[in-house]
Amino acid sequence: MTIGERIKNLRLKNNYTLDEIADKLGTSRQTIFKYENNIVTNIPSDKIEKLALIFNVSPAYIMGWENSQLGDYEENVEYLKNQPELLELYKEILKNDQLAILFDKAKKLEPKDLEQILKIIDTFNKETR
Repeated sequence: MTIGERIKNLRLKNNYTLDEIADKLGTSRQTIFKYENNIVTNIPSDKIEKLALIFNVSPAYIMGWENSQLGDYEENVEYLKNQPELLELYKEILKNDQLAILFDKAKKLEPKDLEQILKIIDTFNKETR
């Protein structure tokens, strides 16, 4: 399945119109149409991230790097929901293409192990400020 097909399937599954997705992404209806029909295939990473948030899937799912729509992303978000600082850090890491790939490769981690890694990163970030 192509990126465009995934976007279209997710849009239809979630009962969004082209106009609604365009408004949420800050782009035009025509651009969304071009994404869905693979006329434009080099979709900016910030748009992929926004689409993932809108559809509550991982950016890796939209890109076709994983087959599960829910995957570990949703499990991790659920696990971290009571720790907003770590949840925000997790989402920020996934916005960074290189770090997102690293986390994708380590997706066999249990959420509690991910939590420990995020705590280490958070501590490091605080100490370097």
